[in-house]
Amino acid sequence: MKHKRNERGQSILLFAILMPLMSLFLLGILDYMVTNARVMETVAAADLAAHAGAQEITVLPDGTITATTGGNGIAAMYFNAQRPGYSQLISVSCGRHQGRPACFVTAQTRSAGYLLPARWVTVRAIGYLAHGVTRGDQ
Repeated sequence: MKHKRNERGQSILLFAILMPLMSLFLLGILDYMVTNARVMETVAAADLAAHAGAQEITVLPDGTITATTGGNGIAAMYFNAQRPGYSQLISVSCGRHQGRPACFVTAQTRSAGYLLPARWVTVRAIGYLAHGVTRGDQ
């Protein structure tokens, strides 16, 4: 196969231009995938902790919602027992949320930081008390 004199090295030049671009693209995808997996693990831990804390809320027969500090402690204990090493608990608030008995958990997880600078991603989960389900009923 004959090449014209002005076409020599064209494929090498194209490879030299595209290889760094493809590497950046793949690093971006890897960064996104790892960060997404970390966020999903933190969401799962926060969700379970919120539901565990909500079970400690007492609803009196007249509809009065009474939250104990035990609910906050149990939600924090659940989160810290299940949390991945790259996440941290920010706050727990058990009581009345949006007019219903619930526990609200806020946590943060660290992004992967392979391509973009590492940052904290905030995760919020709320667990509502189901009617008639408290720790004493189980």
